[in-house]
Amino acid sequence: MYQYAELAHWMKNQDTMKILPAQVDIDLTNVCNQDCYYCNSADFRAAMPVQKKYTEYITLLDKLAGWRAHTPNSYGTTHTITYPGGGEPTVLVNYEKVIEHTIDLGFLGSITTNGSNLDRLLDTIHVDKLRKLAWIGIDIDAGTESLYEEIRRSLTAKSLFTQVCDNARGLIEARVNVDFKALINPLNDNEEAMNDLFKLVKELGGRMIYFRPVIVNDQAYPITEATITRLEKYSKQYQLPYWANQNKTLPRNYKKCHQMFHFPVFCADGKIYICCEGKGNPQFELTNWDKGDFRDAWLNERHYEIYNKTRVEFCQPCRPNISNIKIQNILNNPKDIEALYL
Repeated sequence: MYQYAELAHWMKNQDTMKILPAQVDIDLTNVCNQDCYYCNSADFRAAMPVQKKYTEYITLLDKLAGWRAHTPNSYGTTHTITYPGGGEPTVLVNYEKVIEHTIDLGFLGSITTNGSNLDRLLDTIHVDKLRKLAWIGIDIDAGTESLYEEIRRSLTAKSLFTQVCDNARGLIEARVNVDFKALINPLNDNEEAMNDLFKLVKELGGRMIYFRPVIVNDQAYPITEATITRLEKYSKQYQLPYWANQNKTLPRNYKKCHQMFHFPVFCADGKIYICCEGKGNPQFELTNWDKGDFRDAWLNERHYEIYNKTRVEFCQPCRPNISNIKIQNILNNPKDIEALYL
């Protein structure tokens, strides 16, 4: 909550100092070895099938780590880096060197992945370092190979299902923080599929399953009472906790996306977008990160222009929704901000 109050405090005192983003997403590639039917970045990836050299990301990380020194008249700090995809992050040649550098710089790092190349982490990075990752989130979606392929559609000669399971098991046995993630959709929202999914994750040694609704055509798949009942049933049966994330669909109490000052996305096309759902859309493009120094463009005129012109009532359900709600609640109660700075 403190980081949200910090941003709200800055929004009340923008003339005094700059605020640095608390977290960033970095897309390591727009290439993917699957073709999930629900992919929300498929058009962007098709238009921009980019694969940069890993050394460019090393340079980017160094700039992020030195942001405070570069912009001394600022507060807040960039402490969290997530590699969510765009494409499949582990497809990048030498991606493991980027992950190791993230850890070495002291960032709280995490990866969202299909898990197909995670063996390269164990092969190249000492396990003591890997345990410093906040989490590795493996999108599994199904507990059987047949349904997995119906949903995720591997583009390789054979299904990635067994490879993903083997990689997950190896990391879990090494006591790395592995979580399993599943998008609830019409293909797996039934008794058989949910039973298979909980059974598989239990067998692999998973600590819990994180569920979220699939979003297709800007609409979130409804997580009904029947869905929750199923999740409760199999969670109890397999003694495996779950969390159903419905934060994206909570009613908006804000008219501006405040997270545009807190959560930029560094995409594989070399551009920074300040909307995580707006990758490839010029409307949300701030500047390049692979040319010049992006830190000088942070909070520039263009940044405020995007913030002021974006009408969130037309936005699809999005990941920063809950953060924006919390920030707006603080902005609506200025005494909550003052209490933190007394």
